[in-house]
Amino acid sequence: MRRASDSRLLRLLNGQRIVDAMFDAAPQGISRADIARVTGLSKPTVSSLVADLESSGLIRLAETPAASGNVGRPAMLYEFVPEAGFVVAGDVGATKTVVGVADLLGRVVAEQELETGPNAEAALELVAGAARQMLAEVKGRARSACIGVPGIYRPGSDGVEQALNLPGFEGLRVRAKLEELLDMDVCVDNDVNLAALAEADLDIDQTNFAAISVGTGIGMGIIVGGELYHGGTGAAGEVGSLVLQGAPADSSAPLILEDVSSAPAIRKQFAQAAEFGYPTELHGSADVPEIFDAAARDDPAAVHVLQSAAEAMATAVMHVCRVIDPERIVFGGGVGANPVFVEAVNAELRRRLPQPVEVSASTLGRRATLLGAVSRALDELHESLVTDTLGRPR
Repeated sequence: MRRASDSRLLRLLNGQRIVDAMFDAAPQGISRADIARVTGLSKPTVSSLVADLESSGLIRLAETPAASGNVGRPAMLYEFVPEAGFVVAGDVGATKTVVGVADLLGRVVAEQELETGPNAEAALELVAGAARQMLAEVKGRARSACIGVPGIYRPGSDGVEQALNLPGFEGLRVRAKLEELLDMDVCVDNDVNLAALAEADLDIDQTNFAAISVGTGIGMGIIVGGELYHGGTGAAGEVGSLVLQGAPADSSAPLILEDVSSAPAIRKQFAQAAEFGYPTELHGSADVPEIFDAAARDDPAAVHVLQSAAEAMATAVMHVCRVIDPERIVFGGGVGANPVFVEAVNAELRRRLPQPVEVSASTLGRRATLLGAVSRALDELHESLVTDTLGRPR
């Protein structure tokens, strides 16, 4: 009995090595000989397990064989069947929620952007309803899901804290609720953490960096050694609460980064600058893109506000650099990805540091969290694929 159990475990471990090798080669195919080479498994073992994976519908022969300069038949390549598994990904925001379905290779095959709704529970029900609809359309079955949420997600209590722009998280067990609604394993993470994962997938050579989202609020995802860093309780990266100076005489609260560099703060400061007599071509109620565009044209009020926001953010970046020493920092969000803002922060860093860190704007836009959720859900799926296929009784 034990011998059979040991044999089954070895079969699953070897199957996982083969699947890992195929994912490393994807989306290109890989031959059985190359699988044997990179895994160290014997050719008979590889042939047997590849045949089982093929009969299960997880992999197939690629239509195009491997190119070869040698005489003889070219090697046949094996590839994943993209429709053999799907994942659900979501990004729950204060006003908008994005839900997507991706195939086994991470390609988003269906996507919807919806109004979030009045509270957190309604938002989670919205995610589940959209996911079911899209899965029916692609005629697929999802095996895992990952949903990004605002605020701090605490895995220990399965709760979200400090999601100030979306009420209703109090007392809500988020992962449990989503697993009930979706009827599958679900991972939950902070939206900026997932955006950092998406940025990491774009540049796998840099393994230590930070993604800072600057919009209605300010948050940071941290990649250390190629892995997402959550901290002890899931609260790592709350850079928006970084204290810039102690409480002024007329206030009991200290000045924090979000008080200066977030979108609401920039709008408020611009209205005050216009009221206090700074010349401007804009109305005092101008929005952030208008303010930054005016700053690029040397509008005095806009320049004043941009400089204040950039100085505060440069201070935050310097603190981040001292703590985690990132190779680069990516800015996202409605404020952070604006090229005028990025250049102003870089200019401030060049004035302060002899070797400033590289700061760049995200190229992923509003889909960063969704794409990071796809990546995380696929990681979870990869670990269950072999058990689901080779673990069945023979």
